[in-house]
Amino acid sequence: MTLSVIIPTFNRADYLGGSIDSVLAQDLSEIEVIVVDDGSTDDTASVIEPYLSRIRYIRTSNNGPAIARNIGMRAATGKYVSYLDDDDLYYPFKSRIQCAVLDAHPEIGMVYSDFSAFDDNGYFDERHLREYHKSAYLRGGLTYDSIFDEILPLSNYADAMTPADAKRLDRDNRNVYFGNIFDRYLMNTIVFTNSMVFRREVLEVVGEQETKFHMFHDLEFALRICKQFRVAFIDIPTYKLRYHPDQISTTDRKDGELVAIGIQRDLLRVTRCHGLWDQAYFEKNKIAVNRQLARLARATAIPMMAVETDSRHKNKYYPKRARKYLRYSAQLGYPERFLTLMTYLPSLFRRIGFMLLSLRSRYKN
Repeated sequence: MTLSVIIPTFNRADYLGGSIDSVLAQDLSEIEVIVVDDGSTDDTASVIEPYLSRIRYIRTSNNGPAIARNIGMRAATGKYVSYLDDDDLYYPFKSRIQCAVLDAHPEIGMVYSDFSAFDDNGYFDERHLREYHKSAYLRGGLTYDSIFDEILPLSNYADAMTPADAKRLDRDNRNVYFGNIFDRYLMNTIVFTNSMVFRREVLEVVGEQETKFHMFHDLEFALRICKQFRVAFIDIPTYKLRYHPDQISTTDRKDGELVAIGIQRDLLRVTRCHGLWDQAYFEKNKIAVNRQLARLARATAIPMMAVETDSRHKNKYYPKRARKYLRYSAQLGYPERFLTLMTYLPSLFRRIGFMLLSLRSRYKN
């Protein structure tokens, strides 16, 4: 078996069939599809039933996506492994082109790619990576040339795509990039982890995904791969990310500030683990690590200051917690006096303060 595709799912019966179909439509023949049902309570079982002769279906109690992916990885028999979220889609050539790169370069442990974004209202962005990770690629000024140290033309892998796909994707002007990217990745979110295809044998080196990193269990897992192996990036989209209101990580909802807090706190936890608690790494990169930790502490504090609930206790609790993160930033050498002052102000004045900070940021840019 060449490739095992793991689809963890939880109560996504409306989308799951399309996700499975996109894998079964791959132009690579040796693929096993492993759907790990993380305790769904909707019509998932009914959706799955017509596919049972063509997929492996594993049902578990509800323990979250990290454990569901781990269960899928343990069951995988493919030489390579990839993921697909239960509301997203693969391009038909994804598996063939990424497996071709892994076949040709045994020194790399993983290959990821650009990806497209869409929604059910007609939005579509074919090359979405730079927008999705704009803090790194746009505001941070990173380029593929600065991240990677080796470049090969995508045309080297022409046999991995049909002529029609190659023409549509402008193959001759696109590249495959190679490098050791751990340092860049630790300081900037540059890898779209859903697009990864990795060698199953890397699990013997890096281990499984860890639930303690919550929303960034996949990023932390990819970081461990990048720490141990050279990786590759294909400058074409192979994956389609669906935007919709029920996404776990969306902040565009009533409790958006709480989601934002979780995102930044979990990213801070990942950075502490690999940047601070790795003593040898920290000693060599102390300034950069401290700067990143301070930035993430500030980013965690800001949504805590914006939370407004019907609970008087919580409305006092979150600004107090924000001060804890701002003190941590100051201890690292990056005091935030204006933000600290704002934590003592009523919510109306905090909103005014955020408006002033936003205007100042726009003026600088």
